[in-house]
Amino acid sequence: MWLKKIGGLVAILSLSFSGMAIAETTKDNFYLQVGSNRNGDPIVLDLASVKGTEYTLLEQHGNGIERRTLRAACIQGRLFSRRLAVYESNGHLTRVDKTEQEIFPKPRSADANSMEIVCRVAANRTK
Repeated sequence: MWLKKIGGLVAILSLSFSGMAIAETTKDNFYLQVGSNRNGDPIVLDLASVKGTEYTLLEQHGNGIERRTLRAACIQGRLFSRRLAVYESNGHLTRVDKTEQEIFPKPRSADANSMEIVCRVAANRTK
């Protein structure tokens, strides 16, 4: 699996969140599958990246990895793309886009699913 490029695979777990979700742990990170791309490759939420309502999604991009940093405005139900970085399979950074823009996720998409998870966690922290 392509996540092995990020670190050594330790375990695969099954979780239930709005249906079936797949989670993986590596030595220092925990990834939760929140959707898939057009090719059927997983799109994962890097749970270690979550800082308040800012977080990172990872997905396969050719032989490399695309890393998107998103920020959720949970109360307003809005989602913003903050940064896009594309890495080759050897880890070399090939492209960066730091243009912040609002995105409008479709229901049940990886963007919508990840936003729901992050916003629920953020809401539970404030209680």
